[in-house]
Amino acid sequence: MKDVRLGFSRFGFLVAVLQLLPNVIWVLLPPEPNILTTNASVKPFLEYGEHMLGVAIIMMLLFLVGKTDRELIPRGRTATFAFGAILLYWFCWILYYAGMQGNLVLYSMVVLPPVAFFLAGLAKKVSIISVTALLFVVFHVLVTLENFPLR
Repeated sequence: MKDVRLGFSRFGFLVAVLQLLPNVIWVLLPPEPNILTTNASVKPFLEYGEHMLGVAIIMMLLFLVGKTDRELIPRGRTATFAFGAILLYWFCWILYYAGMQGNLVLYSMVVLPPVAFFLAGLAKKVSIISVTALLFVVFHVLVTLENFPLR
């Protein structure tokens, strides 16, 4: 953590906003049918843990900056792959709105944001973001498994 400082990360902001945009649209203009409204855990540890980890990742993306972070978007494949995961996530949302709401689409929508956060943490050289993203994906998948079991 010695190579990390507090500051506003424009890259982290971009990753967070691009990932959250489909969720905002979902709240304002929900599709029909909308099976994701039931994706919550009855187990408080899982439900609250998932939400706390999600908020923590966004806060870290926004306000933790690597000591050498001077660019809007870090150079290299890792940042590109983070944006690629977000684009795939958007594509899954398009499929979801088109009525394709099977497990492949749902679980892709569950896994892709933590993948993007993991890669963004690597690109920013802030490993705590990537570690938190790994933990978040576990909680996110466990909540989804509870509501949409794999067959």
